[in-house]
Parts: sequence; structure tokens; C-alpha cells
Amino acid sequence: MLRKLGFLLFVMVSILTLAVTIVDDAGRVVEITSVPKRVVSLSPAATRFLIFLGLEDRIVGVTDYDSYEAERVGAMVPVNIEKVVALDPDLVLMFGGFQLPEVAKLEKVGVKVLVINPTSLDDIIRDVVLLGAVFGEPKPASEKANELKKEMLEIGKKTYNIPPSKRPKVLYLISAPGPDVKEIWTCGEGSYLNEIISLAGGMNIASGIAGPNGWPQLSLEYVVAQNPDVIIVGVYVPGTEDEEVKKILEFEPFREINAVKNKKVFTVDGNLSSQPSPDVFKLLDILYDYFYGGSNR
Repeated sequence: MLRKLGFLLFVMVSILTLAVTIVDDAGRVVEITSVPKRVVSLSPAATRFLIFLGLEDRIVGVTDYDSYEAERVGAMVPVNIEKVVALDPDLVLMFGGFQLPEVAKLEKVGVKVLVINPTSLDDIIRDVVLLGAVFGEPKPASEKANELKKEMLEIGKKTYNIPPSKRPKVLYLISAPGPDVKEIWTCGEGSYLNEIISLAGGMNIASGIAGPNGWPQLSLEYVVAQNPDVIIVGVYVPGTEDEEVKKILEFEPFREINAVKNKKVFTVDGNLSSQPSPDVFKLLDILYDYFYGGSNR
């Protein structure tokens, strides 16, 4: 309910200090009494937010799953409390969902925690503004948020009048299926990727299917029956794009799908697409090109 109403934000600034009271993405009231100078990011998506806002110099620690170079504190779950505390952070940024039980453990030892868990493009924009307030940079953050809104508007102008009959049916794969796979993970109702596919002019075959944080499983039979025109697959190791596409083109259950027959199988950076951050807005133009004349990447 709190998220639907937006976040509560009171900013009281003096010469010496900044005080901010917010409601984070877990619905928690969090008081920030001074601008955080030392931040531990326990979510690669949160790290992307900080880099987008030009605040990467505040990062003193990240998890083993993060590509950013900083002190490693271990896994996302369970959190290594001792390592986090040893870095003496002013603030810890975390994801929601499976990480949420870790929040209480950190707070118990006196660590300030903020949960960032956007599930839509509007959520991402809102969190950009929220973090700008937390870090004492409201104006630059607002400008960045407006840039993201502009990207949405520009792609929307291109695709708004494309009727459903002209839009390609799209399947997004978190990863290419192996030979014995019976179900695949995809983006569905309530996910930012579902929204991106729609804005870019596609029709996600899982758009009406719910799942954890918007990520449901689909049976192979369902995929075949929907017969997608385009398949997008996440790739996590640079240089393996052709190999991942080949896996799908040679996947026996998909041999009669239009996307496979017409070789409309494309790749995206899986590390980018799987992390809800401002970077996912880059996918708007990439997917539009794939749907309406782009080439394999």
C-alpha cells in the first residue's frame, strides 16, 4: 500500500547535516541523519543505481556477484555480518525478496539498511529520485530521472500506434534451455522486462502469467502453442552469444516455432537484463531494433 501511494520524503537540510526520512521498497521507514559516505552494496542492481548517479566513490564493499571492484563481503545470502561491519558503513543497500530476512540481522548490530527492490520502470525512476535525496544530490538525481522518462516517451511514440496484429510475439529466456529441460524461466506479469517488451513494440507471450517478482516458469508445450515470432535470451559470458543462439536454434522442442524457423533469436546482456536498475532502459532501443529490423547481436 505504501508503495502504491509513493514514498514519503521529508528533507531538512542545514549547513552541517542532512536528515531524510523515507519509506523504502520494503515499506520500511528509514531515517538517514547524515549523507552516507561509506556504502556497502549487497545487490549488484543497487550498485548499478549508484554508478548511474555518479556515486560509485561511496562504495566500500560489494558481494561476490558484483562486477564492481571493491572489497568483497561474500554471498548475497546469508550476509557475512562480520565483514560488513568491519567496513564501517554509513549505509547498506540491499535487494528485497530473498534478502529481506537479512535486514533484521544487520539492524540488530546497528547497521543502517535501505532496501531497493523496483519491479517496474516507474519504480526504478522513483528509486533514482529517492537515492538522490538520501545522498544529498536531489537535483542531479531528478535530472537523471527525467532522462529515463524521456527514453520511455521516445520509444512509446514509435510503438504506440502499432496494432497487436503487427506486433511480434516474444519469448524472453533467462538462459538457453538444456537438452533435458521441461520448463523455462521467463519474465511475466509485474516484471520490468514485460513492460520493456511492450514499450518496445512486442507482445510477451507470458504477459498475463504471474511468478515470484514477475518471473514465472513456462512449460515447453505452452511455448510451442504460443509460437513466438522472436526469442530473446540472456547471455552472461561475453563472447558466447553465438553459442547460446545455436543452443536455441537446435533445441528440438522449439524446431517448429516461427522464431527458430526464421532465425529470429537474439541475445541481450543477461547481467543487465536480470538486474532492475536504470541500465535496463538501454534495452528499449535494443529490443525495438530486434523487433523491427535489427540484426542478430
